[in-house]
Amino acid sequence: MVLISPARINDLLTSLLDNDAGAGPHTALLITPQGQLLSHVTLSYDDDGDEGAEEEEEDAEFTDAEANGDAADGDTEDDTEEPWLEGPERLRLLLGLASQWEEDESPRVECELGRLFLRPIPLPDAERAPETGMPVVRPPHVSSFVLVLNGTSSTPWTALAQKADTFVTEW
Repeated sequence: MVLISPARINDLLTSLLDNDAGAGPHTALLITPQGQLLSHVTLSYDDDGDEGAEEEEEDAEFTDAEANGDAADGDTEDDTEEPWLEGPERLRLLLGLASQWEEDESPRVECELGRLFLRPIPLPDAERAPETGMPVVRPPHVSSFVLVLNGTSSTPWTALAQKADTFVTEW
């Protein structure tokens, strides 16, 4: 039986996030392969403190540039920032994308939310309880979790892979 500490998982996921939008993930989720959310953390524009203020300034600059039509005509999709969906919408979209992923597929996914890096985390086999002859209700067997890291399109794949390795090592 594997004991899971929600506080420890939250701390581990939080340690993976990077305040520099292009340097690392801004969102991390731990889910079952079927898409059931166990824990998630994200840098948001609503955070109090310096981190939130920096992000709000970056968002305001982007919005002002868009409103003034300052984007260069030759910009490609890769040069523009991903649309930022707030809380529940972003989480639902990430869960939907991650739950469709199969382990034999590439762990790298480019989408409208930027880059997703998916890492399966196998769990140890469950110990079998001795048969007592009494009916026992057993929860569904979960053999692994999936770590989902979401960064911008400028986030290096190597940074996402290193963060996933860090999580697995500390797990």
